[in-house]
Amino acid sequence: MSVPLSLACRQARLLAVRDLISEMWFYTDALPATPETTPAGTKVAADTLAAPAGAIGASGYVATLTISVPRVTSVIAGGLIAWVRFVDGAGAGLMDLPCGITGGTEPVILTALQVYAGGEIQVISCVISE
Repeated sequence: MSVPLSLACRQARLLAVRDLISEMWFYTDALPATPETTPAGTKVAADTLAAPAGAIGASGYVATLTISVPRVTSVIAGGLIAWVRFVDGAGAGLMDLPCGITGGTEPVILTALQVYAGGEIQVISCVISE
């Protein structure tokens, strides 16, 4: 059941999530069922975020968490990026989100999804809405 929450409550919830986020891990293949599920895909890159990881805001009646971008991350394994996992300082999964490229509607937008070991990923937009 969906519980209607005020904008202030949703912003506070995103603030709590933001304060837990330590890194972004980029993966190939399909999103797992939960952030606690071990990914089947290959981890192609990891990016450590500054604390706090981003800014809380609102767009109309939608609460937003905008991760600081642009971000450039070194690629450790090649592949086609499908999603990103946000993890805490101990590496525990907090949230999994799909990735896309410019013009897409995914919450995480990259300059390219196909990456090669030794190359770079550039995140140009990352907005989590609630």
